[in-house]
Amino acid sequence: MWRRLPALMLILDFYVDEPACFGVPPYLSPYCRYTAGAAVDAGVPEAAIEYMTVDQWRQRGQPLPEQELVVVIAGATVPGKYLGGKMGTVAELLAFLESRHRKNKRAVTLIGGPIRYASGAIRTRIEDAGGYLVRGDVERYVAAFAREAGSMRAKAPDIFRSSAGKSAGSDGPYYTGARHTYLEVDRWAPRGAFLTRLHPNFPYLILELETYRGCTRDVFCSFCTEAFYGKPTFRNPAGIFAEVAELARLGNRFFRLGRQADLMTYLPDMQDFQNSFPRPRPESLERLYSGIHKNAPDLELLHLDNINPGLIATFPEESRRVVEIISSKNTPGDTAAMGLESADPAVVKANDLKCSAAEAVTAIEIVNEFGARRADGIPRLLPGLNFIHGLPGESERTFELNYQFLKTILDRGLLLRRINIRQAVTFEHTRLEKLKNDPEVQGAVHAKHRRPRALEERFFYYRERIRKEIDQVMLLRNFPPGTRLRHVIIEGRNQGYFFGRPLGSYPVTIKIPDSDPTARAAHGRLLESGQRTALTVIITGAEERSLKALCHPIRLCAMDTRALATLPGCGRKRAARLFNERAALKNFGDLRRVLETEPFATEADYDFRPTAAPAAP
Repeated sequence: MWRRLPALMLILDFYVDEPACFGVPPYLSPYCRYTAGAAVDAGVPEAAIEYMTVDQWRQRGQPLPEQELVVVIAGATVPGKYLGGKMGTVAELLAFLESRHRKNKRAVTLIGGPIRYASGAIRTRIEDAGGYLVRGDVERYVAAFAREAGSMRAKAPDIFRSSAGKSAGSDGPYYTGARHTYLEVDRWAPRGAFLTRLHPNFPYLILELETYRGCTRDVFCSFCTEAFYGKPTFRNPAGIFAEVAELARLGNRFFRLGRQADLMTYLPDMQDFQNSFPRPRPESLERLYSGIHKNAPDLELLHLDNINPGLIATFPEESRRVVEIISSKNTPGDTAAMGLESADPAVVKANDLKCSAAEAVTAIEIVNEFGARRADGIPRLLPGLNFIHGLPGESERTFELNYQFLKTILDRGLLLRRINIRQAVTFEHTRLEKLKNDPEVQGAVHAKHRRPRALEERFFYYRERIRKEIDQVMLLRNFPPGTRLRHVIIEGRNQGYFFGRPLGSYPVTIKIPDSDPTARAAHGRLLESGQRTALTVIITGAEERSLKALCHPIRLCAMDTRALATLPGCGRKRAARLFNERAALKNFGDLRRVLETEPFATEADYDFRPTAAPAAP
């Protein structure tokens, strides 16, 4: 049996990012929780399991204690920029493995997550460094190892053989491709809920909830890695509800339905396909959302990740009902990521993308019909568009078509929450890998219109043009000055500003002047003890893709002129006047007198006490 409690097992979270799952703080991926739950289910005491983020590992600056088993969760299949943490790199993973292997050649380190899709060269380097890269579901191997280790018989190669029923496979000397079932997940997920309390962000931690995996389309986009899971398999609602109930019992209040390719097709009619999509069943979403609320009645966040614009355009009536259900049962400020990828018909056709530009407009209209309605001053649910450049069929014209599509959305008064523009990443065994080497596909676009240097220049030109002419306007439409945002967490400081984000799906970056006393106190607590503070802020403007804000209520008498100048309608001269006369500011009338104009926001938005304590979150 597992007799020694200290440090028997460590889950080292290098973070994950893939199209249907996110795990960079403030998010925690299901991979980590399933792994912990599988170990507990196999007999490992909770007290024997440690959790550490890669950021904590870096800060530690010393070797880790000798655990019998280390499980590293890692990998990104989409590129991204992160404010809440820094993804673990392959170089860091190799350094960790080599250090651990030098100290104890019998030490077992399992590596799982999206890193399973790494190239053959990386897989070989991991193996040479003493790690076991699991090509299937790492939690299944953790369970097998824990069961065998309980009787002190565990050897990683033997576990791989016995668990998978094979002694060798095409992906290395040991077959590591076995996958879990959702019956196992439903057992492991509640048992792994305790891991949330070990995370440095707790309780301000967003938990990804898995509803299914695989893609419900019967034709896959060329770049898709979700298709590697094969035909979709769906979780039973009862299993999700039990997981949520245990997470809520432990004090978790922030959730996102994020581990699926398209939430609209949770438990759809898989016998009725049109235009490559199954018919959605609104009753499935009604049951899902109602059950989550019932099992977490005090939740403070319930957001989602992906929905498919092509499906919405194909089944508009069912989709309207689904969007209405989501918009009424989510919490405000939600973002539905839509993979448009390209508005160029040539790119859509070559890559079997989800929808045309016209169909995407229909989907955006339907989501706006219900989701643009405001609650607590912000829209309930808005589309977030994904564009991918570097796909086969792309030409210099593609960039203009994408820009004009966005300009049309803007001119029609429709709302978008965010526009994600990235370049394609090609993974082994995807159709994109084959298409990029297909002379017939490449020849469909004249060589002079797909010159790499010209395409790169167009990419950067239009990305910046969209940022300046579309993004900022959309931001201010969504969050006009005076809007209040809750649960803003300070995550860093740079060039005179604190940077924070509200908890939620695809949160916007908030810039707060570093003389704001409430933000300064929150940042101090973060540095001193790692304690995070949820702030309420009031929006004062926008800058590029960020919002400018001050903490609410606004503590005028404790700020410098640079912070005061961010107040709408104030400017440098009035900010200097406010600063010089701050001792005389006792109420809203005094503020109006000093400004010689109507102040920003209302009297309730200000705190005139010169020595007031920082506002409570």
